[in-house]
Amino acid sequence: MTSNQFFLKRWPEKNRFWLEGEEHHHLSRVARIKAGEKIWLTDGRKRRLLAEVVKVEEEKTWLQTLAIEEEKLKASLQLGFGLTKPQTADFIIQKVTELGVSEIQPLITKRALNISAERLEARLGRWQKIAQAALKQSKGAVLPVIRCPETLEQFLSSELQGLRLYLDEDSQVYLKKILLTEQPDRVILIVGPEGGLAQEEKLKLREKNFQGVSLGQRILKTETAIISALAMISHFWNW
Repeated sequence: MTSNQFFLKRWPEKNRFWLEGEEHHHLSRVARIKAGEKIWLTDGRKRRLLAEVVKVEEEKTWLQTLAIEEEKLKASLQLGFGLTKPQTADFIIQKVTELGVSEIQPLITKRALNISAERLEARLGRWQKIAQAALKQSKGAVLPVIRCPETLEQFLSSELQGLRLYLDEDSQVYLKKILLTEQPDRVILIVGPEGGLAQEEKLKLREKNFQGVSLGQRILKTETAIISALAMISHFWNW
């Protein structure tokens, strides 16, 4: 079976359709896929399409639909993380996309990295490309919505639904206990930047019914904590 997946800007209306632009270039010039081979495609909205390559032209690739499937995740995962160094944030976006997160909310917290509005706008565009590439590589079908960064207070004032958790190394409740006793259909996980969340921020989270959970005795880097927590959540509640 094919190991290649490509991204669809629009879901095809007919069984015979074409791929153009960057994805056509990747298919024909990078992956060097030929007529008769099979590929997967997704629009990031939980749908995947298996197609056979009919013809590779200079400007487009003609495809024929073979099958359509839906990626069924039991729990919708939303991640809020404190803004951190560019390289670390890029890594987080890539890995949480692979783990099936459906929504990403960068947060401006007390210890978050201070970034100008111009740089934030540029990073949002970069994060979208990173997420799309990670979705293709992992053969997932859920492209996360990446929100514009906002303060923790702004985030908490919005309508929040689902099981609410935040990582807290001081908590006496371990995440594994929650994983074994709950079975939510929506999860919101908040993780602080380097240095963690301030005590007043933890208090605000608790006031909004967020529960602090620990991953254990070791102090993990932000990206390690996020990946560890989401891998556990995905294993117990999605896979």
